[in-house]
Amino acid sequence: MGVIRKLDPHLVNQIAAGEVIERPASVVKELLENAIDAQAAHIDVAIEDGGKKLIRVQDDGLGMAADDLALAVASHATSKLTSSDDLERIATLGFRGEALASVGSVSQMVVTSCRAGEVGGHSISIDGGRLGDLRAAGAAPGTTVEVRNLFHTIPARRKFLKTEATELGHIVDAMARVALAYPQVAFRLTHNGRTVHNLPRAEDIRERVSAFFGRQLADQLIEIRSDTPVGGLWGLAAPPSESRASTRMQYLFVNGRYVRDRSLLHAIREAYRGLIESNRQPVVFLYLTVPANDIDVNVHPTKIEVRLRSGQQLYREVLAALRQRFLTADLAPRIEDGLALPAGRTADNAPPHAESGAGDTDAQAREMRIRQSMADFLRAPPSSSQQRLSFKRGDRGTGPSGPREFASPVADTEPPPGDLQTAPSPQRAPVAQGVEDAGPRAVQLHNTYLVAETDDGILIVDQHALHERVIYEELRSRLGAGPLESQRLLIPAVLDVTQRERAFLEEHGEQLARLGVEFEPFGTASIGIQAFPMMLTGRAQPERVLRDLLDWAAENGGKLTVDDVLDELLHRMACRAAVKAGDVLTAEEVQSLLAKRHMAEQTATCPHGRPTSLVLPRDEIERQFHRDYRTTRPEDDDTLPPDA
Repeated sequence: MGVIRKLDPHLVNQIAAGEVIERPASVVKELLENAIDAQAAHIDVAIEDGGKKLIRVQDDGLGMAADDLALAVASHATSKLTSSDDLERIATLGFRGEALASVGSVSQMVVTSCRAGEVGGHSISIDGGRLGDLRAAGAAPGTTVEVRNLFHTIPARRKFLKTEATELGHIVDAMARVALAYPQVAFRLTHNGRTVHNLPRAEDIRERVSAFFGRQLADQLIEIRSDTPVGGLWGLAAPPSESRASTRMQYLFVNGRYVRDRSLLHAIREAYRGLIESNRQPVVFLYLTVPANDIDVNVHPTKIEVRLRSGQQLYREVLAALRQRFLTADLAPRIEDGLALPAGRTADNAPPHAESGAGDTDAQAREMRIRQSMADFLRAPPSSSQQRLSFKRGDRGTGPSGPREFASPVADTEPPPGDLQTAPSPQRAPVAQGVEDAGPRAVQLHNTYLVAETDDGILIVDQHALHERVIYEELRSRLGAGPLESQRLLIPAVLDVTQRERAFLEEHGEQLARLGVEFEPFGTASIGIQAFPMMLTGRAQPERVLRDLLDWAAENGGKLTVDDVLDELLHRMACRAAVKAGDVLTAEEVQSLLAKRHMAEQTATCPHGRPTSLVLPRDEIERQFHRDYRTTRPEDDDTLPPDA
């Protein structure tokens, strides 16, 4: 007797559900797409317990007749395909006819539908794949799908679902991908009876971006438009100052479908080349329209990957459209009190244009604050204290750009005492007064690298990498002694967040509190950062630190532990607070930073793995010059002519 047998249809549906239905957000996505295909103008989504207890999606679309309703919950039954030729020109979001059958196989589902113009509708239930009877039901025109107890037939899958807040965040992400593609449709989302999003029909995509990601981002977006021989291109792109740490904020839609196309995403990245740092990612919302027979959407179970027949030409068009628009847009961020503001924005309490005299005075005052802050940090007390280490990032591009000499110790010693408030600015004499005999001389090159003499050669230090390691080790040391002391912010720093991001912050609130970070909900789409570590106040912007952390978490959300989050936040704090490449340092600052180099000796790298310093051995220098001064003095070298 053979061992191969045909699988039971119920088992087939459960296998299909494993590919299509990963979590509650997957159910919401499939049901929203069905509603869009049914030409709905209003879609209402109700969620309970993060979707584990209830998912209800109600639309006012075309509805279904009784005969169609009975077939709709069957496997591979659809009204969107009639022959294999239709696969070559799919114009709907759904087409496989497996969504309802898959959902019904792993939940308790009831579908109620009524066609426009008919009196009353019908409903049908399916429980774990077992189909119920078709019944008459009172219903308004449209379709309502109610899903309860998701994965009750697959306990192992249900066990791996995350917290209620996390699952809600994924649901909001799924809705955002559909709502951004169809602004002409009104959406409403409630969770446990509370309204999460109420989105009326929108005339402008910016309104949808604002609803999901905040008004601050929406106001900065630059419109992109291009008509090409292979299709239309329209979209919104953020200026470089709004870049993020992950690709999560790159939304690409082709014919109204959210997709992830590697080639087009690479074109977006290339368009920003030279405008953002190599480790940052642009923020874009791009919409392409191509002929239906030029795109193959039957590639991936979730239909998120596609194949484009004119992919290379679309790549060039996207790249050209973005670059051309950037050439005519003002991408320069404004500077206010030493902090970069997004292009086109100014501080709330400052006019867009300041008089030149006042600007010079402000710059001098800011320079003095930066100098004193740097001195306070580098001469901080031992790690048992948690007083503020108030270093601020200095102005770039000021001061001499060539080598500047300093007398600076490289040994494991603390800097000499002294009042650094009167430290000379970078525009004055480069050699610090009163420390000429303190030790080996050091120079700052390109306002980025510190070069010092050692007994065995030359030490080259990356000032940002070393300072970042010093701050990181200091933070870890102080955290080991107990929670970091926090300082209440006079004015809370407001950060726009998605539901998913808020869920992450709430889930890890205890770890954030240990680091001195406290926050509270601030409206429906923002948080207010109420407190920040005292030792970092004035050196790192709280909202930027948390934004980087959230972007990192979005890229690694399924694999994070508590220790991962804690360590990453320490990394982010240290990186944001450290002196940057291009910052001009005074003699005392160079001296003190090199004196603290012993804190990084164990790893010789910054927290991100980059070297903090390089050593060029003396014998290697002599080898390059074809010399051996350790055994031969130049005047004793009789192999060279007298004028050598």
